[in-house]
Amino acid sequence: MNVDIYILLGANSALYSGQLMHYANLEMDRYEDIEDPLFLKYNDANPVDILHRSYEQSLADAKKKKTLGSTTACIAVLRQDELRVANIGDCGISIIRNNHYIFRSEEQQHAFNFPYQLGIKSRDQPSHAQAFNVQVQKDDIIIMATDGLYDNLFDNEILQLVREHVKKHNIANQRPSLFRNFQPQILSDVLANAAKEISESNRHVDTPFQRNAMKEGLLVEGGKADDISVIVAVVSDCEDSPDRRL
Repeated sequence: MNVDIYILLGANSALYSGQLMHYANLEMDRYEDIEDPLFLKYNDANPVDILHRSYEQSLADAKKKKTLGSTTACIAVLRQDELRVANIGDCGISIIRNNHYIFRSEEQQHAFNFPYQLGIKSRDQPSHAQAFNVQVQKDDIIIMATDGLYDNLFDNEILQLVREHVKKHNIANQRPSLFRNFQPQILSDVLANAAKEISESNRHVDTPFQRNAMKEGLLVEGGKADDISVIVAVVSDCEDSPDRRL
């Protein structure tokens, strides 16, 4: 059962996904709480475990409140120079370094437009999530987004928008390049608005969603109207961190 069917049944997938991320945030906070046993396991944080604990809590909450819905999910945890990722469904995460991709997750689907997802009626589990560990460097740009971005913009189009934004904030004659007043939120808005424009366009445009549909023998033109969420982050030096020594 995909998200669109849940909507037809009167479900609120936004509410369910919000519950899942609420508990994921609480789980992440545990690593910062000196009175929590996980405080001493800060460096061992595993996004799949975090997703699993969040899922169990959100599932119990959904059953209690009779919330029907499902969601894809992507959780990333940065520890030193290692980005640990758990991704289930057709959300995506990309890492760009020096204006080139060094990492891009792949969609996880049962069939076309039928992504893996977590929910009361879904058979998919957090253990089905793809797990990645990626070495990152200072000034790497991390993009996490829902399929609303990746269904409407090709990777090269996303990269071009990133390059244009980075060019505005580079300090000249610096190798490696250094950012000046780089604002991830502005880049996030640029990417989301570009995807939104394509998704709402009445003119014929070539999109990833259209190409994937055609591979399945389906007649689909243009972009896909969908929720679009984009988070952009830049890896930087840690200026302040808690002392976890006993």
